[in-house]
Amino acid sequence: MFLKTNDQKKIYVKMLIACIIFGYFIGVAGASNLDALNNSCVNCHKTLSPFTDEQKRFNEIRLNHTERNISCSLECHEDVIRKKATDNFQQWSDSVHSNYFVTCDACHGGNSGAKTEAEAHSTMKNVNDPNSTVYFKNIPDTCGKCHVEELTHFKNTMHYQRLKAESRAPSCITCHSPHTFKVLKASELTPLCSVCHNQIDQIAIPSVPKDAQNALEKANEFKDEVLRAKNAVAVAKAAGKDVSSAQMDLDKAISVMNDIPSLWHGFNLKDFDQQVQNGINFADKAQYKASGVEPTVPRAPAPGIALLLAIFGIIYLIRKW
Repeated sequence: MFLKTNDQKKIYVKMLIACIIFGYFIGVAGASNLDALNNSCVNCHKTLSPFTDEQKRFNEIRLNHTERNISCSLECHEDVIRKKATDNFQQWSDSVHSNYFVTCDACHGGNSGAKTEAEAHSTMKNVNDPNSTVYFKNIPDTCGKCHVEELTHFKNTMHYQRLKAESRAPSCITCHSPHTFKVLKASELTPLCSVCHNQIDQIAIPSVPKDAQNALEKANEFKDEVLRAKNAVAVAKAAGKDVSSAQMDLDKAISVMNDIPSLWHGFNLKDFDQQVQNGINFADKAQYKASGVEPTVPRAPAPGIALLLAIFGIIYLIRKW
């Protein structure tokens, strides 16, 4: 087709842009429907996305203030906007639960296949109802439906006993905030544990926050040791060496590492530290057997060496006396 005038060319360009934009939104909508898998929880709550109506309302306030020569900006309401922006759906959509499509009904109950809000929420109970799946005392059992090993360890702790007996006790969402479900870093533990474990309130042992941080940092070092051992075994195997013995130690280290997340929920820091150390020792052995290089992790003196040093020390003291 040949366009004779500039007006015809402009009309053609506008129509082309409109078709591209329309096709884009159709594609996005189609992909979203595939991801949602007809789950009404997601279909409904995704419309409550951040920075929509709430930000428009604050923009209107700002404009109203500006028209009346009142100094105003969004900085005044920044905290409120931020809280609204991190709404439940947005937090969930960025979480690991979203990646595995563990939707709202898994924790809150309800009917995710319903077509109306009333029908979808009909079987749900208020969060303050003791029979609700998200009532604070019931949260461990709700999470434990999927996280069985973690719940098993947690039930043997003082945390769980106090949670069942009183309200002031940590639960799953104390460490793994609801809807984000993030795994805490070692550095984030100290302020959280210090709510109860501190010198002032004397609710629990004040040294726990620092001990817990050290334990998690050691667990991270353990992961690095396992990675080095894996690399050493792989290099030795590629060179044609017999790595069967090294592989056995590596498998033991990996087994310990896989148990670490669930073991942590027993909050027995002494046992946790010992298990991590056992794993580090297995990884060191695997690395040494595969590469022949002594491990870099400091080791305690052997009993024979310690005894010999003690004898020399005693002889020295006797002679000096």
